[in-house]
Amino acid sequence: MSKNIVFKNYIFFICVVLMLICVTSCASQGVASYSQQNAEITKETYLIDITFEGGTGKAYIKSPVEVTSVDGEMTAKFVWSSKNYDYMIVNGIKYENENDGGESTFTVDIDNIEEPLTVIGDTVAMSTPHEIEYVITWGEKENSETETITSVAADREAVEKALADAGLSLTEIVPLKYAQCFTIDKYGDYSYITIDNSCDYLVVPEDGAVPEGLPEEVVVLQKPLDNTYLVSTAAMDLINTCGALDMIKLSGTKESDWFIDDAKKAMQDGSIQYAGKYRAPDYELILGSGCNLAIENTMIYHEPAAKAKLEELGIPVLVETSSYESHPLGRLEWIKLYGVLYDKEEEAKRYYDEQLSAIEPIMSDNKSTGKTVAFFHVTANGMINVRKPGDYITKMIELSGGTYALTSMDEEENALSTMNMQMEDFYKEASQADIIIYNSTIGGEITSIDELIDKNELFKDFKAVKEGRVYCTERDLFQQTTGVAEFMKDLNDVLNDVDRDYTYINKLD
Repeated sequence: MSKNIVFKNYIFFICVVLMLICVTSCASQGVASYSQQNAEITKETYLIDITFEGGTGKAYIKSPVEVTSVDGEMTAKFVWSSKNYDYMIVNGIKYENENDGGESTFTVDIDNIEEPLTVIGDTVAMSTPHEIEYVITWGEKENSETETITSVAADREAVEKALADAGLSLTEIVPLKYAQCFTIDKYGDYSYITIDNSCDYLVVPEDGAVPEGLPEEVVVLQKPLDNTYLVSTAAMDLINTCGALDMIKLSGTKESDWFIDDAKKAMQDGSIQYAGKYRAPDYELILGSGCNLAIENTMIYHEPAAKAKLEELGIPVLVETSSYESHPLGRLEWIKLYGVLYDKEEEAKRYYDEQLSAIEPIMSDNKSTGKTVAFFHVTANGMINVRKPGDYITKMIELSGGTYALTSMDEEENALSTMNMQMEDFYKEASQADIIIYNSTIGGEITSIDELIDKNELFKDFKAVKEGRVYCTERDLFQQTTGVAEFMKDLNDVLNDVDRDYTYINKLD
């Protein structure tokens, strides 16, 4: 072998060794897990003419209606010609009047503007309140305005410099097994959190100094965060489970709308007060209570002025995006983030590990039962609302050994995880499903197969109805974020014909 070849091989060997040393050094020192880039969220606002049917015709919803769409999530603002409507019910959800003393106004969540929408309005114009059903038919869009909401990622080099200048160095990257929408990097007692489609946050200990030179995009959260205004309902169960309920002093959900017992009790005894929904916060109460953190979900992007006002008052806003997690156990893993915020890291990790140990055997078994499952509810106007393939509910069905029955839908059509279908189309897709599960969260609980058939006679011909394999979820399922493991065990037992008292599912007779 020539000396040149030997020399080249030697140089190559040295380069490989140096690369390995570099990689090992980076791993041992810890390389920050930051990878967030600027995110853009599209907000479209437009007016749409409507036709309105129902009631006596004396009161009506004014046309046109303002509709807002943020990444596929839609809201409509209904303004009545009357002051006498105190609430509306849309798709099973109750909305309170937002305009005391003026024309009754409601901002409601809607699925689409292609199909007629049946709503209920409660009028107090008569001697006793009356709920009246109305049907809204959508016309053409007009005066459309599109706005891009940019979530600007902080300059990580500037962040690292500011932390280093403050004497802080990376000590741990919090391991996340399933969650993909946030990261946590530890710098001693400080924690740097990135949340996709949200912001970067630096959690500072109670007596810690805020590092100088931090980019303005970084939101500083100074502990203790013991006067939190919690708007995101998905966060409540996680916060409560890790033992930090006492940190929540204000709620964006009324007592009557909570299905989490501890949250309901806390509002009953006054330790948590109602401070208004995301679109209409009670700023006076929030400011007067000494609020030091607001936790919102992505619905706040429909009302950017509300977020800006909270920040103007000196209240940091954390927008959680757990609904974007593609894996159901990713949503559950957000408990680690709340553990960091509220000094409950050990409790959060212990609970998450316990849940994994309970559910991973079912997932790792990976045995398909061959049974198909449909998950749905019937809307007020007779449409069938279903989950799209790829939604976290459908993934739980698959991870539990089932096959989702509705496979022909386009899961990428918009950001929504659900869609409405005509009953005839649903019949084609799901009539031969082995198991059907009625979603009570929006559709309301049903207690018998006869109640389901009352909603549409075609259900009589469904295979699952004939064989008595019809189930209904409990109404608290979607607020009980920590119920993932139990719900999957319920599903697995249903799929494997294990008859018992399930936690989140009721079998209908």
